[in-house]
Amino acid sequence: MKKIVTLASVLFALPVLSFAQDNTDEITPEVTWDYPTRFFKTAPLRDIIKGLPPIDESSFPNEAPKVRRWKPDTTKIVDIGIPENNHMDPACQSEMGTKAGFGMKANWQGMTGAGYPPDPTGAAGPDHYVQAINSSYRVYNKDGSAAQPSIGLNSFFSEPDGSGDPIVMYDRFADRWFISQFTDPFATPYRILIAVSETSDPMGAYYFYEYTFSQFPDYPKFSVWSNAYFMTANTNPSNNDCIAFEREAMLLGDPSAMKINLTFPNFYQFFHSIAPTYAEGPTEPDADEPGYFFAVQDNSWSGGGISTDHIKILKATINWTTPSSSSVVNHQTLNTSAFNSSFTTSWNDLDQMGTTAKLDAVAGIFMYRVQYRRFDGYNVVMLCHTVDVDNTNRAGVRWYELRDNNDGQWYIHQQSTYSPDNDNNRWMGSIAMDHQGSIALAYCFNGPSDHPGIRYTGRYPNDPLNEMTVQEQIAVEGNGYQDATNRYGDYSQMTMDPSDDQTFWFTGEYIGATNVPRTRIFSFTSWNLAGVEEDPINVPFFNAYQPSPDVVRVIWNDILDNEVTATLIDMNGKLIASQKVMTSEAQMDIDVSSVASGIYVVNFTGPQTKLSQKIYLAQ
Repeated sequence: MKKIVTLASVLFALPVLSFAQDNTDEITPEVTWDYPTRFFKTAPLRDIIKGLPPIDESSFPNEAPKVRRWKPDTTKIVDIGIPENNHMDPACQSEMGTKAGFGMKANWQGMTGAGYPPDPTGAAGPDHYVQAINSSYRVYNKDGSAAQPSIGLNSFFSEPDGSGDPIVMYDRFADRWFISQFTDPFATPYRILIAVSETSDPMGAYYFYEYTFSQFPDYPKFSVWSNAYFMTANTNPSNNDCIAFEREAMLLGDPSAMKINLTFPNFYQFFHSIAPTYAEGPTEPDADEPGYFFAVQDNSWSGGGISTDHIKILKATINWTTPSSSSVVNHQTLNTSAFNSSFTTSWNDLDQMGTTAKLDAVAGIFMYRVQYRRFDGYNVVMLCHTVDVDNTNRAGVRWYELRDNNDGQWYIHQQSTYSPDNDNNRWMGSIAMDHQGSIALAYCFNGPSDHPGIRYTGRYPNDPLNEMTVQEQIAVEGNGYQDATNRYGDYSQMTMDPSDDQTFWFTGEYIGATNVPRTRIFSFTSWNLAGVEEDPINVPFFNAYQPSPDVVRVIWNDILDNEVTATLIDMNGKLIASQKVMTSEAQMDIDVSSVASGIYVVNFTGPQTKLSQKIYLAQ
């Protein structure tokens, strides 16, 4: 991956505005498109693993730090801090919340693997949690027990040159697993490897795709959208740094699934891995809805022509029938409360207890993931990035809730910097909102009395704006320091559990007792956020998925009707199956053993209930 910045001078920010339309740099480079260079269907993962020797995770390999393939032009950066507010972040939450903490559901040590940093990534599905790091991939049961042994990513992809930066996604709208990694950054052609599960069983078979790139796709960010899997990358020069993969074709195992190559309009940024919106929750974006992308813009980057701190929003319109008409353009500029995302040009940013070695704050970019969620009458995007709270290289997490009123015009509903003390660092954050509107924020933590560990906080939907009202919770304490390199984390990931849409899952890095990187996986639920004076908010929940080729499983809670009708309908409107359901039960199964592969819709209907979900059946 990449990096950041600093120096010193004095500059004054312009007044903060809430909204502006961005019509600059609308010239879009030529659109190109291509197809997989390799495709095959794997054997079931459980069978592949049987023929492989076990991976030894008892020790951390002595491997050199990962190489950054592209670094930003730091001559354009002058660390001016925030002079108009005595260099203090004006949006800083300086006191910790006092409400009862999130109820922990699961908490275990994740995989340990090769490389600094480990790049942890993971997601929850209906029955499993799947994690990947730079060398390995593992499926866990939700109690932390291994559903399978770890498998090397190169064995999984049948690829000897896989080099890391994996991303795991659970596609909630198709009930499929997605796993990616790039290949050797010093060998052409540059390649991205993608595997999409055949069913919602993460230990089953996968469709394997290989795509090539003209520039090395460093520090990739992937997202789930209605009409594409989007990817952004830190390329140099900035070229083909916004990519759309033909999601529907990949879900059906089509060997000709297209890749559309777009290039973001030119503007200064630390990394070209501009954050794509990752759709989550029960309601999929509209089929023709453009994908949105978000970039941090700091007035310390005055050499890049930036005069005010703001969020730049871009949007991509994809047309798979006529790919040449696809485009990515500047969409909006949202001026924010002042922030400072500049630390040091060496990336030796954050102090550690017990050593003079420092850690990289990974600033200047929105952290993975940017969650998108639909509500009745409006949509939400959750963002966070690392900032220097007081111009002393003390890291805090600036977070935002953006909304639009179903019109694609985004505004800042709330924003704040979480740093409720004077000494400690919080960075490598990931943020998400559940279906009730509660927000959770998890992050790496260290300070003068604490080795690098992981903590988290949150808020309820009706709490005062701009505050994390829940008392900070400890997920895992650090037990050592890292002095082999300043590279730390690069990725962390918060996702929602699709079985209830109210349980948050997080994976990130911490330092173990032997001074080596470890990863953690934990979950917590917003139901336990409320104190005794508050009642839970009951929001109807419904999900359908395919745990095996012969079965579609439907799960639900808080349905208003005592009885509903569950139907399975094909895309031509033909009724395939219908069944009355008593909602006092927890789930039901539909036999699809004689149903052909394809796209179907599961409906749940009653006097007060109208819920539906598209499902991709594989036989």
